[in-house]
Amino acid sequence: MSKAIVIGYLAKVSAANVNASHTEGNVVVAKKVTMPDGSAIPYISGQALRRMLRDRLEELGYTLSEPFAKVDGQEVTPPVRPWEFIDEDLFGYLDPSGGRRRTSPVRVSAAVGLFPFQGDRDLGTRSFERFGQNMAAGGNMFETELYTNLFKGTLLIELDRVGVFRPLEIGESAERILPADERRRRLRAFLEALNLLWGGGRTARMLADLSPRFLAYARLRAKHPIFLEAMVVHYEDGQYVLDMIPLVNALERFASYREHAIFGVEPRIFGNEEEIRQALQPYGEVLPVHQALQKAQEDVSQLWNESSS
Repeated sequence: MSKAIVIGYLAKVSAANVNASHTEGNVVVAKKVTMPDGSAIPYISGQALRRMLRDRLEELGYTLSEPFAKVDGQEVTPPVRPWEFIDEDLFGYLDPSGGRRRTSPVRVSAAVGLFPFQGDRDLGTRSFERFGQNMAAGGNMFETELYTNLFKGTLLIELDRVGVFRPLEIGESAERILPADERRRRLRAFLEALNLLWGGGRTARMLADLSPRFLAYARLRAKHPIFLEAMVVHYEDGQYVLDMIPLVNALERFASYREHAIFGVEPRIFGNEEEIRQALQPYGEVLPVHQALQKAQEDVSQLWNESSS
């Protein structure tokens, strides 16, 4: 029986600061993590990615639970109706009273840049001249750290928990389980939200498309983020080159747990595109990313059928 879906992906950011850390003086600092060699690489937090996915689900027509939450000072009490709200189902919630809590069935890694931060900054200014003063009055100047990078991320979905609500999660005496059609519909919507992923801070002037440029989808008989450390990229002759050895090793290592795999490769992103296709074909279909996500939606449409495993 399938226990999890794991998705590894690569997203390309040309020039942006998707998820800032804090402000140092008049500089908006990008979130970064320090490597063992002392270099720093940018990352986008899992919390930020979950926010973007929620927003995309709302745009797809799903009502989120947040407008129905009760706010009392610093405490926010969710409605706790996951059978009604897709975000409470997929992303979990916490009742501050401690009585009801749902751990997210969708586990999200930070999206980590694959190349070091180079120290680039964007200079912005607000001229007082636009507010009826002369140019001598000056203006407000500020800087924003920005980067060009390829980000890797991983998603793990616990299939046996999507649409399944245990008594302690909902404060009731019996478990609730949504109909299989609704569980499948929510998974398809989540995959569509990933295909439409964008967001973060400063989108008014640093818009970034975070939808996958490479995608590895696997349905497993075990819960394990098999692609989390399997995507390695280097830059060669002005092109990104995806190292196939770690990825193929991950597929081989967990072969006994793998039930189905699909791969998406965006054309003209990787210098070794043909090598990628040839290396991955023995493990599953290799398609353009949008078609791969469509195939993934077809795959989850077979879950919880009597004839499916």
